[in-house]
Amino acid sequence: MSSMGSKWRRVLSPINVIMLTVLVDMTGFGMIIPLIPFYAQRFASGASGIGILLASFSVMQLIFSPLLGRVSDTRGRKPVLLFSILTSIGSFLFFTFANSYLVLLLSRIIAGLATEGAVAQAYIADITTKEERSIGIGKVGAAIGIGFILGPVIGGLLSPYGIRAPGAAALILSIINLVFVFVFLPEPDRLMKGDEKASFMQSMRGILEAVKEPLTGQVYVIFFVVSLAFSAIPVIVPLLAIQYFGFTEVEMSYVFIFIGIVQVFLQGFGIRRLIAKLGEEKLIILGPLLLAIGVTLTPLLQSIGGFGVSTILVASGVGITNTAVPGFVSLMTSAEKQGSKLGVIQSIGSVARIFGPIMAGYITEFSSVQSSFYFSGLLLIIPFVLGCRLFRACTLKGLLEPLDRRSREEFGPIPPY
Repeated sequence: MSSMGSKWRRVLSPINVIMLTVLVDMTGFGMIIPLIPFYAQRFASGASGIGILLASFSVMQLIFSPLLGRVSDTRGRKPVLLFSILTSIGSFLFFTFANSYLVLLLSRIIAGLATEGAVAQAYIADITTKEERSIGIGKVGAAIGIGFILGPVIGGLLSPYGIRAPGAAALILSIINLVFVFVFLPEPDRLMKGDEKASFMQSMRGILEAVKEPLTGQVYVIFFVVSLAFSAIPVIVPLLAIQYFGFTEVEMSYVFIFIGIVQVFLQGFGIRRLIAKLGEEKLIILGPLLLAIGVTLTPLLQSIGGFGVSTILVASGVGITNTAVPGFVSLMTSAEKQGSKLGVIQSIGSVARIFGPIMAGYITEFSSVQSSFYFSGLLLIIPFVLGCRLFRACTLKGLLEPLDRRSREEFGPIPPY
């Protein structure tokens, strides 16, 4: 009996419970993301309406993530995690039974209050030593990636039963998740004191100060523009796929599954080899270049095969950038400032994901969906040129070779949503 009990304690260890919590949360999230354009079309909101739906989530994340992070530092991780799951339940409830665009918008606003991923990483930091922390956070990242693949798979399988079926399933999953966390997840005895989370205004000041830095400031600009261009993808890709190929909710789920598989393959097999061979400074050039080629080719290659090729380029470009940028910033930053500098990257991504969908929506509505792709392609010339300048500056100054590159493998993809 004691051996059986110890086995269950290992299975239900806090790290495993938090991984399963994030996995279930991201699965529910992935189930509904491909459906948003179809829901919006039902209410005749137009492309700009889809952009506002996606941007509203990022606005709420930008405002409330630092606030809830500070609350979790003072009131505990578990209460904030339970609150986040409750807000997810509310968002799925409104999403599933939305009968107007305003209700759909309310569901995305409520969803933006949830901070399961951020709290999960803080929880891992509380219960692990410094040597174990990267492994623990890597497990959370893996759970996010798996959930983002499983979600569209389940959503696609359920779509033939009606457009509300995936939302209802996501709602049920979140309720089960809430009970599971309440019963099995203990409040951590912290092994480390969490850094005080910045307020919203402090985050904005931190971004402005970081961008002014002579070398890494260019990297932050590169990341902002890449995130701005890529955040348009959930708006314009579904609209183009509907226009060119007549995709339904099922086929659109397959597109998101395909993107997830490319990301997992890249992170699991490709990115470490690329970093070892080329270095972060060259990948910061390659990432925007692949993304620019992909978004430009997407409206030009009017076949399923061409659509698949351009999707691979887009997913690879953003995956490379999302890994190389934090790796480069970490290499150029002293140990005591790692947290704050890498936190700036997250904040910059959140700001970009506010404006990108809105920009794409209005360009599509007042011009065409093809114009949005071409505009994003032109926009990506900026990070490509800045990346070339950065590489030249690093080469001339000899900045990179003496640096310890062990931190390269600690960074996985930053989820777009």
